[in-house]
Amino acid sequence: MNYINKGKRDILIFPKFENISEIEKVRKKYDELYGILPPHITLAFPFRNDISNNKLKEQLLDVISDIKPFKVKCKGISLKKDEKINSYYIFLNIVEGKEKIVEIHNRIYKNILKDIDVKKYNYEPHITLGNTNNFDEKVNLNEEFETIVESIIVESIGEDESSIIEFEINL
Repeated sequence: MNYINKGKRDILIFPKFENISEIEKVRKKYDELYGILPPHITLAFPFRNDISNNKLKEQLLDVISDIKPFKVKCKGISLKKDEKINSYYIFLNIVEGKEKIVEIHNRIYKNILKDIDVKKYNYEPHITLGNTNNFDEKVNLNEEFETIVESIIVESIGEDESSIIEFEINL
């Protein structure tokens, strides 16, 4: 595994789906972070900066103060080519709640992580299920996943890409 993110922080949603075990079955087959990092929706990609956790928490609370819990629904698989690793990411698509996730993402980069060029990411909210070298890979996940997002998480990324929760902010 290539540990390029160790020592960085990111901002995530850890969805609490009742049937999350179905996602984990797929991740076990395709995701090298299975068992290390729970299924998640990334709001801010791994970053390094000098903001303390206390200051970051204060800024996040300010940025999302008017965001209330919201529904997220996921269904369907898509593959996205990553030229850097010559592979395809397997994404679980977000079909409801996407606009709210994009809004939070944009607020974080506009107000807190201003020095990061977010345009290079072409942000499309999803849950990564893993990757494959085969564009025609048939991923068996036909279920629908629903939850209410009630919090966001700031984590540090450990030596083995593990998730170290720094703090949680309730919506």
